[in-house]
Amino acid sequence: GAAGESAKGEGGREDTPDPLTYVFGKPGEFDRDLAMMGTSRRRFFTINIVALLFALGGNFLGVTSRLLSLVPDRQALYLLPVELTLFYPINGWKRYVGDGAYELIYPMEWLQDQAVTFANTAKGSEDRVLAMPRKRASPGVQTSVAFGPPQGDSSENVSVVRSKVPSSFSLRDTLGVPQDAAQRLLDTAIAPKASGKEATLIRAVAEERGKGEVYEFEYVVRLKSGKQLHNVCAIFARDGVLYSLTVLCREDEWEQKGARLSEVARSFRMV
Repeated sequence: GAAGESAKGEGGREDTPDPLTYVFGKPGEFDRDLAMMGTSRRRFFTINIVALLFALGGNFLGVTSRLLSLVPDRQALYLLPVELTLFYPINGWKRYVGDGAYELIYPMEWLQDQAVTFANTAKGSEDRVLAMPRKRASPGVQTSVAFGPPQGDSSENVSVVRSKVPSSFSLRDTLGVPQDAAQRLLDTAIAPKASGKEATLIRAVAEERGKGEVYEFEYVVRLKSGKQLHNVCAIFARDGVLYSLTVLCREDEWEQKGARLSEVARSFRMV
């Protein structure tokens, strides 16, 4: 009959509805269905928008991380406020900003060393109390933050150390070119003659990162015990403070883990 013919298109095939009609039905059908469920169009969309926001905000089933991971070259890590990157790992990475001076990325499964956090918190409280009657100078060297694998040992981790230096200090003017600076670091701080350790420099480079120049060194340290640790160190100076990042693992694991750990070192930059 006429009704049957109207439901069919040319050639006797049924017409394919457009996407809007397919989802919401013909005019009036969507509102009738909502009325049967005791709700309205406004309430339906409000509830679903709120549910979507909760899903994205809570990273439900990792949906937010997956969406952000579509941004190339991990740039999504730098699109979010740093506090949110703790909850939304991107492509297996999280981001950290320390002292308002530096930032780095680290593997999402790594944990922050709470002993360092507690020590810094306690030191801050102590300084505030002791500063009331008299001003006291801070120690010259302090660990700012450290991360490592859960239940791991000290042979695999990343840490950032801050050291007081003269306000006139600069990498090139004070330490020289990267190769000289690296060798000086190894000879005086990492493996001095009396330490019983041996250090072999692999490479030393300088790069512009963020708001300043960073020196990066790669080297292997042989301990008294015979164990060898593969290290990548990145340093920069700012406002009378030398910031030094070191990421390391055992030499026999470097082939497997080195590319990932090198990414941590490459991410270290001045902000």
